[in-house]
Amino acid sequence: MPPTPPRKPNPTPPDDADAWTRAPRTSPEAPPLDTEVALAQPPGHDAEAPAGVPGEGPVAAGTRLARELADAFRGHVRRAIGAGLDDSETSLAFVDHYLRTVRSESRAPILALIAAEAGAYYGELVCATMGATWIGDGRDPRRLRLLLRDQFLHFSPVDQAFEALLGPLDARTEPLELAADDDDEIHATRGPTLDTTFHARRKPARVGAAVEDAADEPDDDPSTDRERPDDASWLAERLAELPEVGEFEFYSLTCRFETLKLVLELLATKHVGEGKSPREYHIADYIEALAQRD
Repeated sequence: MPPTPPRKPNPTPPDDADAWTRAPRTSPEAPPLDTEVALAQPPGHDAEAPAGVPGEGPVAAGTRLARELADAFRGHVRRAIGAGLDDSETSLAFVDHYLRTVRSESRAPILALIAAEAGAYYGELVCATMGATWIGDGRDPRRLRLLLRDQFLHFSPVDQAFEALLGPLDARTEPLELAADDDDEIHATRGPTLDTTFHARRKPARVGAAVEDAADEPDDDPSTDRERPDDASWLAERLAELPEVGEFEFYSLTCRFETLKLVLELLATKHVGEGKSPREYHIADYIEALAQRD
């Protein structure tokens, strides 16, 4: 079984993390976005996306598509299980129930649509409760990505929904492969196509080292930068210390949502200990940092 997210985070955040959430944030004015970015491009997803609405930027396009999908999902769930989604955290329990009822579906287009709609609903909940910005091309749901506001963290809600939808397949020894065969049946195998990770900052690559993710913020004292673990590595260590969850909970968007809350609390605690001031992150911050991985 793959490494699992932690159990539910403590509902009472540490004192220093709570202070972080109450502290004033710096909000530097974001420079105008004058270029398309590839933040929403999932690994192995190299097909050309159709053009979106003329003149529509990646933020507007991503937001529009996500909201359209989320609205459609609310209607589908209401008709399927007779219960409406109220856009609350507890509504994810209904979402997870619905996803489990459709796991017998094997047609790739139907699975793709369900995952896209469920991921958009889940992402809209993240936007409303934690603060985040959609980015995408306006046409391809798997290019949708969420950029968190209060921490440098980005992820693909649709790919996370895909994993929750497909559940514990018998062939889960390899990463999931979403390709369909000639009969449009989805393969119950694994391949390097789903991006289900919460991506935090990594330090810039050193000589001879590859950059896996975003660059860290510059530090006036290079010796301090060498001693301080980057956010991604530090998070991996903290999460590895927590108990695993059961398979039933692992393949759920409720678990992903709770894990995201915990990740944000952990990052807040880390940054308070490093003496960093709270701030908000804008799309320009992500573009500048992620461009350094190329």
